[in-house]
Amino acid sequence: MKRWLLFLALQCLTGAVAAQDWPSKPIRLIVPFAPGGATDIPARLLAPKLQEALGQPVVVENRPGASGIVGIQAAAQSAPDGYTWLVATNGELVMNPSIYPKLPYDPFKDFVAVSIIIESPMMLVTSAASSFNTLRDVLAAAKSKPGSITYATAGTGSTSHVLTEMMAQQAGVQLVHVPYKGGAPASAAAANGEVNVGLLNLGSAVNFVKSGKAKALAVTSAKRNPNFPDWPTASEAGVPNFVESIWIGMAAPAGVQRPMVERMSAEIAKALKHADVRERLVQLGNEPLGTTPEEATARIKREFPRYAAAIKAANIKAD
Repeated sequence: MKRWLLFLALQCLTGAVAAQDWPSKPIRLIVPFAPGGATDIPARLLAPKLQEALGQPVVVENRPGASGIVGIQAAAQSAPDGYTWLVATNGELVMNPSIYPKLPYDPFKDFVAVSIIIESPMMLVTSAASSFNTLRDVLAAAKSKPGSITYATAGTGSTSHVLTEMMAQQAGVQLVHVPYKGGAPASAAAANGEVNVGLLNLGSAVNFVKSGKAKALAVTSAKRNPNFPDWPTASEAGVPNFVESIWIGMAAPAGVQRPMVERMSAEIAKALKHADVRERLVQLGNEPLGTTPEEATARIKREFPRYAAAIKAANIKAD
């Protein structure tokens, strides 16, 4: 018994020393998608600020493949020593467990939440040439001719797919899903009229609206965007209380020491206050957050059952 207590004491002492010495070598941020995408951009904006604050190189490592699963599995299998961190969205961390029957990772057991970095509302868009001018027009058409309204998404099981189905369920309509390989081609499809509408990440769709190729019918934020006050919220436009977003957060492999998690969370919050970081994120339609680990964990627990129910009702399954 004494030997066991001594072992535990030594383990705690070793951990405390490791936390005090951290970081003593380069840190990597695994992004499970290709460079230049919505998840990659905030990671690359944060990296130099974190590097300056932590005193060690912070490198973004892109590990795309299988809807983010390749990179997330790599992060889950990394040593929980504070030198590997994951930057991913609520799609991978909250929705995927209900979409993929055999994930090679368990987001609730293999990771600890660090921070929700940013969130971005979705935007319902249609072609500039479309006869739809409001969300109510779309809903009326869907109710009068069930199965006639098509919508684009970034792919089967994507956040845009899940949230469009949630909106349709709440509005009591049926829409026809047309998946694309990413938010950019899905936005282009909605803008050029290949599909009727698309409920897509604001950052993917906003340029089509700004250029006049598409019309913004609604955004899924709680309030109107101050930069685009003419865009109504979904709640105003016909689906009361529909407030949803895509968020990007940081997680660490389970077992990483709490002081490291708290330090990283605090440094993210500080980095997001830098004018150059904040302004760039806001330009892309994001709201910088920088939550505590406790806040991030609570949001994940709150969202999971809602998304799981919507996914089951829509029978969304991985291809």
